[in-house]
Amino acid sequence: MNVILYKNGDNNISYFIRDCIKKGNNFIGSNMELFGIKRVEVIWTDDEVNPILNQNGDIIGYDKTVSEIIPIVDSDEIIKTTDSDYKIALRIRKDIANLSYNQIDNYVETNITDLISAKDYLKRLSKVVLAIIKMHDK
Repeated sequence: MNVILYKNGDNNISYFIRDCIKKGNNFIGSNMELFGIKRVEVIWTDDEVNPILNQNGDIIGYDKTVSEIIPIVDSDEIIKTTDSDYKIALRIRKDIANLSYNQIDNYVETNITDLISAKDYLKRLSKVVLAIIKMHDK
């Protein structure tokens, strides 16, 4: 998920951070990291924004404005991790850490035989990914 940072009342994007994770007042993404950010407006989005560069390669703006961005509703819930979430994530991590690659291959070959079992496995796999994300966010 990406984040747009901008000044209240301004339609210009101050920062676009791709694949962003928020920790307190810090925004960490695959294209930049900003620390101690205060007094800005935040929009979480799946939209892509491209920087406009000057001759020196410095970012002088972006190819979209704030009003063109489609926000993700209630995205604040996505980035919060509770103690309960963390404990569940830790338990799932410990269960998976005890498996070898061969054991996982054997499990999939033996147990994924139809669409229903594949859906069930994908749900569990998604929970593992979510657990890893929540552990990272904690």
